[in-house]
Amino acid sequence: MTPRSILLDTGDSRRRWDCQMTRCAGEANVVTEDDMANVAADASTDQAADASGDAADVLESLNPGDDSSVAWIKQQPLPYPADALEPYISKETVEQHWGVHQRGHVDRLNGMIGGSEWERMSIGQMMLASFNEGREPPHAPFFHAAQVWNHDFYWRSMKPGGGGKPPERLLKFINRDFGSYDGMIKQFMDAALTQFGSGWVWLSYKGSKLPHVKSKSPIPSDNYGRLVISKSPNAINPLVWGHSPLLAIDVWEHAYYLDYENRRAEYVSAVLEKLVSWEMVESRLRKAVLRAIERDGHTSPKQRRKQLLSQARSRVGDASTSGEARRRPRSKDQQAPSSVTMVPAGEAVPN
Repeated sequence: MTPRSILLDTGDSRRRWDCQMTRCAGEANVVTEDDMANVAADASTDQAADASGDAADVLESLNPGDDSSVAWIKQQPLPYPADALEPYISKETVEQHWGVHQRGHVDRLNGMIGGSEWERMSIGQMMLASFNEGREPPHAPFFHAAQVWNHDFYWRSMKPGGGGKPPERLLKFINRDFGSYDGMIKQFMDAALTQFGSGWVWLSYKGSKLPHVKSKSPIPSDNYGRLVISKSPNAINPLVWGHSPLLAIDVWEHAYYLDYENRRAEYVSAVLEKLVSWEMVESRLRKAVLRAIERDGHTSPKQRRKQLLSQARSRVGDASTSGEARRRPRSKDQQAPSSVTMVPAGEAVPN
Protein backbone atom coordinates (compact mmCIF):
# COMPACT_ATOMS: atom_id res chain seq x y z
CA MET A 1 0.00 0.00 0.00
CA THR A 2 1.20 3.54 -0.76
CA PRO A 3 2.27 5.25 2.46
CA ARG A 4 0.43 8.32 3.62
CA SER A 5 2.49 11.44 2.85
CA ILE A 6 2.78 14.31 5.29
CA LEU A 7 4.31 17.56 4.13
CA LEU A 8 5.51 19.95 6.83
CA ASP A 9 6.48 23.52 5.90
CA THR A 10 9.15 24.89 8.22
CA GLY A 11 10.34 28.36 7.28
CA ASP A 12 13.06 28.26 4.59
CA SER A 13 12.57 24.63 3.63
CA ARG A 14 9.83 22.16 2.95
CA ARG A 15 10.28 18.71 4.39
CA ARG A 16 8.43 15.57 3.55
CA TRP A 17 8.03 12.40 5.57
CA ASP A 18 6.30 9.23 4.45
CA CYS A 19 4.44 7.91 7.47
CA GLN A 20 3.88 4.22 7.07
CA MET A 21 0.39 3.47 8.32
CA THR A 22 -1.32 0.12 8.12
CA ARG A 23 -4.49 1.81 6.87
CA CYS A 24 -5.48 5.12 5.34
CA ALA A 25 -6.55 7.95 7.61
CA GLY A 26 -10.08 7.83 6.25
CA GLU A 27 -10.67 4.31 7.51
CA ALA A 28 -12.42 3.54 10.76
CA ASN A 29 -9.43 2.10 12.61
CA VAL A 30 -7.03 5.04 12.40
CA VAL A 31 -7.00 7.36 15.39
CA THR A 32 -6.33 10.81 13.99
CA GLU A 33 -5.21 14.02 15.62
CA ASP A 34 -8.78 15.28 15.51
CA ASP A 35 -9.96 12.12 17.28
CA MET A 36 -7.54 12.77 20.14
CA ALA A 37 -8.62 16.40 20.35
CA ASN A 38 -12.29 15.43 20.36
CA VAL A 39 -11.76 12.79 23.03
CA ALA A 40 -9.99 15.30 25.27
CA ALA A 41 -12.65 17.95 24.64
CA ASP A 42 -15.41 15.52 25.54
CA ALA A 43 -13.58 14.63 28.73
CA SER A 44 -13.41 18.31 29.69
CA THR A 45 -17.16 18.54 29.20
CA ASP A 46 -17.65 15.42 31.32
CA GLN A 47 -15.53 16.89 34.10
CA ALA A 48 -17.51 20.13 34.06
CA ALA A 49 -20.73 18.15 34.35
CA ASP A 50 -19.28 16.10 37.21
CA ALA A 51 -18.24 19.26 39.03
CA SER A 52 -21.73 20.69 38.71
CA GLY A 53 -23.23 17.52 40.13
CA ASP A 54 -25.12 16.67 36.94
CA ALA A 55 -23.24 13.42 36.40
CA ALA A 56 -21.93 12.48 39.81
CA ASP A 57 -20.27 9.09 40.04
CA VAL A 58 -18.70 8.33 43.38
CA LEU A 59 -16.42 5.67 41.98
CA GLU A 60 -15.03 7.79 39.19
CA SER A 61 -13.88 10.34 41.79
CA LEU A 62 -11.89 7.68 43.60
CA ASN A 63 -8.80 7.96 41.45
CA PRO A 64 -5.25 8.48 42.76
CA GLY A 65 -5.32 12.16 41.84
CA ASP A 66 -8.37 12.85 43.97
CA ASP A 67 -7.33 15.01 46.92
CA SER A 68 -10.49 14.40 48.89
CA SER A 69 -10.04 12.55 52.18
CA VAL A 70 -12.31 10.30 54.16
CA ALA A 71 -12.39 9.28 57.79
CA TRP A 72 -13.66 5.84 56.80
CA ILE A 73 -14.41 3.86 53.70
CA LYS A 74 -18.06 3.27 52.86
CA GLN A 75 -19.57 0.37 50.98
CA GLN A 76 -20.73 1.94 47.71
CA PRO A 77 -24.21 0.95 46.50
CA LEU A 78 -24.61 -1.11 43.37
CA PRO A 79 -25.52 0.94 40.27
CA TYR A 80 -28.46 -1.40 39.59
CA PRO A 81 -30.64 -3.92 41.49
CA ALA A 82 -29.00 -7.19 42.54
CA ASP A 83 -31.03 -9.16 40.00
CA ALA A 84 -30.41 -6.77 37.09
CA LEU A 85 -27.59 -8.82 35.55
CA GLU A 86 -29.59 -12.04 35.31
CA PRO A 87 -29.48 -14.53 33.65
CA TYR A 88 -25.75 -13.99 33.11
CA ILE A 89 -24.88 -13.20 36.73
CA SER A 90 -27.49 -14.32 39.24
CA LYS A 91 -28.94 -12.33 42.10
CA GLU A 92 -27.45 -14.89 44.50
CA THR A 93 -23.96 -14.35 43.10
CA VAL A 94 -24.28 -10.56 43.30
CA GLU A 95 -25.54 -10.71 46.89
CA GLN A 96 -22.65 -12.95 47.90
CA HIS A 97 -20.04 -11.10 45.86
CA TRP A 98 -21.02 -7.52 46.69
CA GLY A 99 -22.80 -8.05 49.99
CA VAL A 100 -20.37 -10.49 51.62
CA HIS A 101 -16.96 -10.53 49.90
CA GLN A 102 -16.71 -6.83 49.07
CA ARG A 103 -18.24 -5.73 52.35
CA GLY A 104 -15.68 -7.88 54.13
CA HIS A 105 -12.88 -5.89 52.50
CA VAL A 106 -14.56 -2.61 53.49
CA ASP A 107 -14.96 -3.69 57.11
CA ARG A 108 -11.42 -5.04 57.45
CA LEU A 109 -9.97 -1.94 55.80
CA ASN A 110 -11.79 0.39 58.20
CA GLY A 111 -10.61 -1.67 61.16
CA MET A 112 -7.05 -1.42 59.88
CA ILE A 113 -6.76 2.30 59.11
CA GLY A 114 -8.49 3.81 62.15
CA GLY A 115 -6.10 6.20 63.94
CA SER A 116 -3.31 5.56 61.42
CA GLU A 117 -1.57 7.65 58.79
CA TRP A 118 -3.89 6.15 56.18
CA GLU A 119 -7.07 7.42 57.80
CA ARG A 120 -7.25 10.79 56.02
CA MET A 121 -6.32 9.52 52.55
CA SER A 122 -8.68 8.90 49.67
CA ILE A 123 -8.93 5.26 48.74
CA GLY A 124 -6.90 5.89 45.58
CA GLN A 125 -4.11 7.63 47.47
CA MET A 126 -4.13 4.91 50.10
CA MET A 127 -3.93 2.21 47.47
CA LEU A 128 -0.90 3.67 45.69
CA ALA A 129 0.94 4.66 48.87
CA SER A 130 0.45 1.26 50.49
CA PHE A 131 1.55 -0.56 47.33
CA ASN A 132 5.05 0.36 48.48
CA GLU A 133 6.34 0.75 44.91
CA GLY A 134 5.99 -2.98 44.35
CA ARG A 135 8.30 -3.98 47.16
CA GLU A 136 7.39 -7.15 49.01
CA PRO A 137 5.23 -7.07 50.91
CA PRO A 138 2.99 -4.04 50.32
CA HIS A 139 1.90 -2.12 53.39
CA ALA A 140 -1.04 -3.56 55.28
CA PRO A 141 -3.97 -1.59 53.75
CA PHE A 142 -3.12 -2.33 50.13
CA PHE A 143 -4.92 -5.62 49.59
CA HIS A 144 -8.24 -4.49 51.06
CA ALA A 145 -8.07 -0.94 49.62
CA ALA A 146 -7.34 -2.26 46.14
CA GLN A 147 -10.08 -4.87 46.35
CA VAL A 148 -12.64 -2.25 47.40
CA TRP A 149 -11.61 -0.05 44.46
CA ASN A 150 -11.45 -2.97 42.01
CA HIS A 151 -14.91 -4.23 42.91
CA ASP A 152 -16.59 -0.83 42.63
CA PHE A 153 -14.90 -0.38 39.25
CA TYR A 154 -16.05 -3.86 38.16
CA TRP A 155 -19.72 -3.30 39.01
CA ARG A 156 -19.75 -0.03 37.08
CA SER A 157 -18.13 -1.70 34.08
CA MET A 158 -21.40 -3.57 33.51
CA LYS A 159 -25.03 -2.70 32.95
CA PRO A 160 -28.27 -4.60 32.25
CA GLY A 161 -28.61 -5.08 28.51
CA GLY A 162 -24.95 -4.30 27.90
CA GLY A 163 -22.54 -5.88 25.46
CA GLY A 164 -22.78 -5.43 21.72
CA LYS A 165 -20.31 -3.39 19.70
CA PRO A 166 -18.54 -0.39 21.25
CA PRO A 167 -19.31 3.21 20.18
CA GLU A 168 -17.56 4.38 17.02
CA ARG A 169 -14.87 6.48 18.67
CA LEU A 170 -13.86 3.74 21.11
CA LEU A 171 -13.97 1.24 18.26
CA LYS A 172 -11.35 3.29 16.40
CA PHE A 173 -8.93 2.83 19.27
CA ILE A 174 -9.76 -0.88 19.51
CA ASN A 175 -9.26 -1.45 15.77
CA ARG A 176 -5.98 0.45 15.81
CA ASP A 177 -4.50 -1.34 18.80
CA PHE A 178 -5.90 -4.87 18.40
CA GLY A 179 -6.63 -5.07 14.69
CA SER A 180 -10.36 -5.54 15.22
CA TYR A 181 -13.03 -5.87 17.89
CA ASP A 182 -12.79 -9.66 17.60
CA GLY A 183 -9.02 -9.41 18.03
CA MET A 184 -9.49 -7.52 21.29
CA ILE A 185 -12.04 -10.07 22.56
CA LYS A 186 -9.64 -12.92 21.76
CA GLN A 187 -6.77 -11.24 23.64
CA PHE A 188 -9.06 -10.54 26.59
CA MET A 189 -10.24 -14.15 26.70
CA ASP A 190 -6.66 -15.43 26.45
CA ALA A 191 -5.62 -13.24 29.38
CA ALA A 192 -8.59 -14.38 31.47
CA LEU A 193 -7.99 -18.07 30.85
CA THR A 194 -4.24 -17.91 31.46
CA GLN A 195 -4.52 -16.01 34.75
CA PHE A 196 -3.45 -18.68 37.21
CA GLY A 197 -5.53 -18.59 40.37
CA SER A 198 -7.31 -15.49 41.61
CA GLY A 199 -7.00 -12.13 39.91
CA TRP A 200 -8.37 -9.61 37.44
CA VAL A 201 -8.30 -8.92 33.71
CA TRP A 202 -8.14 -5.32 32.49
CA LEU A 203 -8.51 -3.15 29.43
CA SER A 204 -6.48 -0.01 30.11
CA TYR A 205 -5.17 3.11 28.43
CA LYS A 206 -1.40 3.41 28.53
CA GLY A 207 -0.33 6.98 27.87
CA SER A 208 3.06 7.90 26.44
CA LYS A 209 4.75 11.12 25.47
CA LEU A 210 4.41 12.33 21.91
CA PRO A 211 7.51 11.36 19.91
CA HIS A 212 9.42 14.20 18.27
CA VAL A 213 11.99 14.21 15.47
CA LYS A 214 15.06 16.40 15.24
CA SER A 215 13.44 19.17 13.23
CA LYS A 216 11.49 22.33 13.82
CA SER A 217 8.20 20.43 13.76
CA PRO A 218 7.06 17.23 15.42
CA ILE A 219 5.58 14.48 13.30
CA PRO A 220 1.89 13.92 14.01
CA SER A 221 1.53 10.44 15.44
CA ASP A 222 -1.29 8.03 16.15
CA ASN A 223 0.91 6.44 18.81
CA TYR A 224 0.32 8.97 21.59
CA GLY A 225 -1.31 6.35 23.77
CA ARG A 226 -2.40 2.75 23.48
CA LEU A 227 -5.10 0.44 24.73
CA VAL A 228 -3.59 -2.58 26.43
CA ILE A 229 -4.96 -5.79 27.96
CA SER A 230 -3.36 -7.12 31.10
CA LYS A 231 -3.99 -9.64 33.85
CA SER A 232 -3.06 -9.17 37.48
CA PRO A 233 -2.88 -11.51 40.47
CA ASN A 234 -4.94 -11.05 43.62
CA ALA A 235 -5.66 -7.33 44.16
CA ILE A 236 -3.13 -5.71 41.81
CA ASN A 237 -4.60 -3.25 39.32
CA PRO A 238 -3.15 -1.17 36.44
CA LEU A 239 -3.14 2.04 38.48
CA VAL A 240 0.04 0.87 40.21
CA TRP A 241 1.71 0.61 36.78
CA GLY A 242 0.64 4.11 35.78
CA HIS A 243 -2.07 2.91 33.40
CA SER A 244 -5.68 4.13 33.37
CA PRO A 245 -8.15 1.23 33.75
CA LEU A 246 -11.14 1.26 31.41
CA LEU A 247 -12.70 -2.17 31.97
CA ALA A 248 -12.27 -4.84 34.66
CA ILE A 249 -13.48 -8.42 34.92
CA ASP A 250 -13.08 -10.23 38.23
CA VAL A 251 -11.75 -13.77 37.75
CA TRP A 252 -11.68 -14.74 41.40
CA GLU A 253 -13.77 -17.91 41.71
CA HIS A 254 -16.34 -16.26 43.96
CA ALA A 255 -17.26 -13.98 41.02
CA TYR A 256 -18.65 -16.84 38.94
CA TYR A 257 -18.60 -20.23 40.71
CA LEU A 258 -22.25 -20.25 41.82
CA ASP A 259 -23.38 -19.68 38.23
CA TYR A 260 -20.68 -21.32 36.12
CA GLU A 261 -18.77 -23.62 38.51
CA ASN A 262 -15.28 -23.95 36.98
CA ARG A 263 -16.28 -22.69 33.51
CA ARG A 264 -14.45 -19.39 33.64
CA ALA A 265 -14.51 -18.98 29.85
CA GLU A 266 -18.32 -18.99 29.78
CA TYR A 267 -18.48 -16.37 32.51
CA VAL A 268 -15.96 -14.01 30.87
CA SER A 269 -17.63 -14.44 27.48
CA ALA A 270 -21.04 -13.62 28.97
CA VAL A 271 -19.72 -10.44 30.59
CA LEU A 272 -18.05 -9.25 27.38
CA GLU A 273 -20.93 -10.12 25.06
CA LYS A 274 -23.96 -9.36 27.25
CA LEU A 275 -23.05 -7.06 30.15
CA VAL A 276 -20.15 -4.69 29.43
CA SER A 277 -21.14 -1.01 29.40
CA TRP A 278 -19.11 0.19 26.44
CA GLU A 279 -20.47 3.69 27.02
CA MET A 280 -18.81 3.68 30.44
CA VAL A 281 -15.59 2.36 28.92
CA GLU A 282 -15.61 5.16 26.34
CA SER A 283 -16.28 7.76 29.04
CA ARG A 284 -13.30 6.46 31.01
CA LEU A 285 -11.16 6.57 27.87
CA ARG A 286 -12.01 10.24 27.32
CA LYS A 287 -10.92 11.07 30.86
CA ALA A 288 -7.78 8.93 30.57
CA VAL A 289 -6.68 10.71 27.40
CA LEU A 290 -7.21 14.11 29.00
CA ARG A 291 -5.27 13.09 32.13
CA ALA A 292 -2.40 11.76 30.02
CA ILE A 293 -2.17 14.98 28.02
CA GLU A 294 -2.23 17.10 31.17
CA ARG A 295 0.28 14.85 32.94
CA ASP A 296 2.76 14.77 30.08
CA GLY A 297 2.60 18.54 29.88
CA HIS A 298 2.15 19.13 26.19
CA THR A 299 -0.60 20.43 23.97
CA SER A 300 -2.08 18.68 20.97
CA PRO A 301 0.23 18.16 17.97
CA LYS A 302 -1.70 20.74 15.95
CA GLN A 303 -1.29 23.38 18.66
CA ARG A 304 2.37 22.45 19.12
CA ARG A 305 3.14 22.90 15.41
CA LYS A 306 1.51 26.34 15.43
CA GLN A 307 3.60 27.33 18.46
CA LEU A 308 6.84 26.14 16.83
CA LEU A 309 6.13 27.92 13.56
CA SER A 310 5.27 31.11 15.40
CA GLN A 311 8.52 30.90 17.40
CA ALA A 312 10.53 30.27 14.22
CA ARG A 313 9.03 33.29 12.46
CA SER A 314 9.67 35.40 15.53
CA ARG A 315 13.35 34.39 15.59
CA VAL A 316 13.74 35.19 11.89
CA GLY A 317 12.18 38.62 12.44
CA ASP A 318 14.44 39.39 15.41
CA ALA A 319 17.56 38.36 13.50
CA SER A 320 16.60 40.48 10.49
CA THR A 321 15.90 43.54 12.64
CA SER A 322 19.21 43.34 14.51
CA GLY A 323 21.24 42.93 11.32
CA GLU A 324 22.47 39.48 12.31
CA ALA A 325 21.03 37.93 9.16
CA ARG A 326 21.30 39.84 5.90
CA ARG A 327 19.57 38.10 3.02
CA ARG A 328 18.35 39.10 -0.40
CA PRO A 329 14.59 39.72 -0.49
CA ARG A 330 12.72 36.63 -1.53
CA SER A 331 10.41 36.47 -4.47
CA LYS A 332 6.76 35.90 -3.78
CA ASP A 333 7.08 32.21 -4.69
CA GLN A 334 9.91 31.76 -2.19
CA GLN A 335 8.11 33.17 0.82
CA ALA A 336 7.87 30.81 3.79
CA PRO A 337 4.44 29.27 4.05
CA SER A 338 2.31 30.34 6.96
CA SER A 339 0.81 27.02 7.91
CA VAL A 340 1.33 23.29 7.94
CA THR A 341 0.04 21.40 4.92
CA MET A 342 -1.06 17.81 5.41
CA VAL A 343 -1.52 15.88 2.19
CA PRO A 344 -4.32 13.29 2.32
CA ALA A 345 -3.64 9.77 1.12
CA GLY A 346 -3.99 9.38 -2.62
CA GLU A 347 -3.26 13.03 -3.52
CA ALA A 348 -0.11 14.19 -5.24
CA VAL A 349 2.50 15.95 -3.16
CA PRO A 350 3.01 19.57 -4.32
CA ASN A 351 6.34 20.25 -6.00
